[in-house]
Amino acid sequence: MQIKECLPEDKMWEIAYAIATQLVQEQQQIEPTKDGIRSELNKIIAYLRNTINNNLDNIGENFFKYLKLLVDNSKSLKRSDKTPEYYRSIQKICNQHLLAIQSNPEAMLEVLGWSSRLFIAATLETFDQSAQTNRQMEIQTAAKSQNLQIGDEIEAEITRISGNKVTYQLLNIFSKTVKEPKHYTSLKIGQIVIVEITEIENGVPKKIKYIKPQ
Repeated sequence: MQIKECLPEDKMWEIAYAIATQLVQEQQQIEPTKDGIRSELNKIIAYLRNTINNNLDNIGENFFKYLKLLVDNSKSLKRSDKTPEYYRSIQKICNQHLLAIQSNPEAMLEVLGWSSRLFIAATLETFDQSAQTNRQMEIQTAAKSQNLQIGDEIEAEITRISGNKVTYQLLNIFSKTVKEPKHYTSLKIGQIVIVEITEIENGVPKKIKYIKPQ
């Protein structure tokens, strides 16, 4: 009879997060913007849940045999050209994180379930970070092409006025919002004005102030 590994919930979350993070990384290497590895993982989770529900023997040990079987037969089982790679990645990650708790298949099931759900969150975070990085590069490229310096006066369009806060669009690509307590009442949305750059960071205007109408 196997003795179940007692695993605190915070440790299970730590393992689930590590698995989800690696799954996202593997997905990006195999087939970016897709989620095939999560789809295959969910089928494996269903297998593990079924074996637990049927009270079969040596569930943890047989789970890893099942993963090896999937990898060994992946070419005949494949649903796409990427399926064998998904199986190999899942086996590698499970071997790394779950072998130590194979005596507790219920904990393995819970961890994998969390990993599947965390995969979505981790994927969205990765894409969001990538989009932010690309956007920042776009802004820096546009700004550096102008060779802007502190003290330069450039055109800007007013896109929003909220109280004494005025939002200016610079270089037709990004915005800056500043307080203009002395001028906001005389400014209008859509107006083109001249602003002065008072601070720059990585070639991009960080602080500006209103100078005059165009």
